[in-house]
Formats: sequence, C-alpha cells, structure tokens
Amino acid sequence: MKILMAVVSDLRSDARVRREAAALAADGHDVRVVGFDSGVRRRSSAVEEGVRYDVVPFPSRNLPRLLRLACAGIGAARAVLLMGRGRPDAVHCHNLHLSLPALLVARRNGAALVYDAHELEACKYRGPVRWVIQRWERVVWRHSHVRITTNPSRAAYLEQLHGSRPAVIGNYPRTPDPGMEPKDLRSRLGIPRHRLVLIFQGGFYLDSRCFGAVAAALRGLPDWHWVLIGFGSDDAVRKLRDLIAECGIEDRTSILPAAPVDELLSYTAGADVGVVALTNSGLNCYLGDTNKLFEYLMAGLAVVGSDFPEVRRAVLESPAGPTGAVFDPASSASVAQALREVAADLATFRRNAGRTRAAYSWESESRTLTRLYRALARPGDTRPDTEQRRPAEPSTLPKGA
Repeated sequence: MKILMAVVSDLRSDARVRREAAALAADGHDVRVVGFDSGVRRRSSAVEEGVRYDVVPFPSRNLPRLLRLACAGIGAARAVLLMGRGRPDAVHCHNLHLSLPALLVARRNGAALVYDAHELEACKYRGPVRWVIQRWERVVWRHSHVRITTNPSRAAYLEQLHGSRPAVIGNYPRTPDPGMEPKDLRSRLGIPRHRLVLIFQGGFYLDSRCFGAVAAALRGLPDWHWVLIGFGSDDAVRKLRDLIAECGIEDRTSILPAAPVDELLSYTAGADVGVVALTNSGLNCYLGDTNKLFEYLMAGLAVVGSDFPEVRRAVLESPAGPTGAVFDPASSASVAQALREVAADLATFRRNAGRTRAAYSWESESRTLTRLYRALARPGDTRPDTEQRRPAEPSTLPKGA
C-alpha cells in the first residue's frame, strides 16, 4: 500500500511516528511522512529506513507567541500542500492537527483513513473549545477505517466518548543492540561515583511536569544527582534553572540538550533511576504514560513516577515484579519517599525492569500495527476489527470522565 502519514510535531524527536513509519516500510509498504523539523530552514526531503520524509520548518520555541502561531500556520499550509501530492491508499493522521486535510485527501483518493490519537486532545482545553474539539474528533472517528491510541486507559476513555474501542499501540522503544555502550554520565558531568543518578528526559513543559516537587525532594537527598535531557524554549529552561536554584541543588543538577532519537537509550542507560514527572493537569496527563517511561525500563532503570493508572500499571503491576515506586506529584515529601524506597532496593527494581524488555519492546508491539494494515490491504476487508488486546479496567478512569 501507499501510505501517507501526516503529523504536526518535530520529527527529530517524535519517536512514535518514526517507529510506526519504519515498521510499515519494513512490512513492504510505500510510506511517506509529511511533518515538521526544527532543524531545517526550508522545505526538504530525505529517505531514512525506507521512509520518505517531506518536512517543513518548525517554528522556534523562542519566538513570541503570536509570531510563532503565524509561522506555524504558514507551515501547516505548506504541509497541507505536500499532503495533496500523490495518490495514497491510506492516510495515517497522527493526532487532530491535520485531520481535516487528511480526511479530504482520503476521500478524494478513495483511501482508508487511519486516526492515531497520541493524546486526548480535547482534554487539554475547557469550555466551548473542548466541546468543539470533541465534536470534530467524533467526525474524524466515524470516518476512520482504523482508530489507534497509546494505552488501555485512553482506549477506554475514547470508547466512552465515541462509542467504539480503538486499537492500542504502546509507546514502546526498540530493543537496543546488544553492544550498546551506556554513556558514562558520571565521568562526563563530574558526578561523584557514590551518588545515584536520577534522569528525566523529554520536554520541559513546566505546566504539566512536577519539576518543582522533584527538585524540592532532592534538596533533602544529598546522595542524588539529577540529569535532565530534553528540549524547551529558552524561557522554559531559564524558569527550570531558577526553580532548581531556589531549591539549592544547582551543584547536583545537569541540564543537557535533547539527544538524537537513535542515541537516547545510551544516555538513559547511564543513569540509575528514571523519573516520570507528570502532573494531574487533566485527563490527558492522568491517563498518559509517555515514551520515557518505557525507555527507562528498556534501559534497565528503576522508575519513580506519578501515581496515575498507566504509570502504576508499569511500575507496580509488572509481571516481572515492581520496577520502582510511585508518588503524589503534588507532594515533594511523597517524591522523596519514593526515591528512598527505590534506593533501598535498587538492584531488585533494576533487575525487574530488565525482565520487562520483551513485554515493552517495539519489535513485539509493531505487530499490531502491521496486522491492521494487512487487513486494510485485503480486498473487501477495509474495516478491520480494531479492538485492542488488553482491555482497561473501568477503575482506571476517574469519576466523571
């Protein structure tokens, strides 16, 4: 099949999109991805792992808000023009941002529409905006041949909202090569050998990450060093540094720029414990799990994370045994207790994390995606059963969801 993927995200750091595209290309499909890249100044194309990427510049996070929105609008218009090229057999729309042109391209070409909800987009908003987004998502949902989301809790919520259950394709990383050498973060950053290394990787989203609670917890734990690897605007990084300074842990904190996707796990493996620092800023976070959770486990790290359904499932309910501890993201005392608990039995938690690799590997998870597309490609079977394999318990949804 000829597959067109469309996404509004920085393709340099969007591991999910890249993994899905590569898996479909490896299964014999002709895959083209239209997206954005903050590292380019003009539209460009490249082929990686058998996938053609048509990218347009992603506006800098340091631009004033209105100017950034204007640049994003221009970029989106250019992306729409790129989407109109060719005659795809399937249009794979990641999130809602480009769903209208994706729907139109699919209808014009008689192509199947695949809707891949990485986020609960409407839950990020309130009032009339939320209502409009929910209604539009329902339109996209009803016109989609296949619907996908990231975990069982989100699948259950979307089923309640739209009446049918999406397939689940988890945010699981690829298994690293056996010869992968962990980065020696202690030597590179001058961290004393006796200190435990806590790592955070991802976006520096201060409104939806409990950096303050983690920093305050570390103030009373002198045997820990915090390494943050990620991306954010200059303003976000400045505020993060100010927060760290207020807690007096500047000498035990290192902030590094985002690592390339194919090198990230080697940095992860140089730490001892990974932190999933989600706040309860809405259902999208509460029912989320994030790529980083499974990257930590794939690298064999113990994990401390917010006590939300999917984080708890991976950390406390793993078939291999607990891989760490959970905490209340609103309480620095709770974060500190989780860190102490993990430090007290670090070897056991790390051993259990290593045993989860097969369960949380992309090599296993990608089979769901390739099966869905094989069903789409069969004549007379254009609406495959997208029921996900791991039903979510109703108890994972908060009251009133």
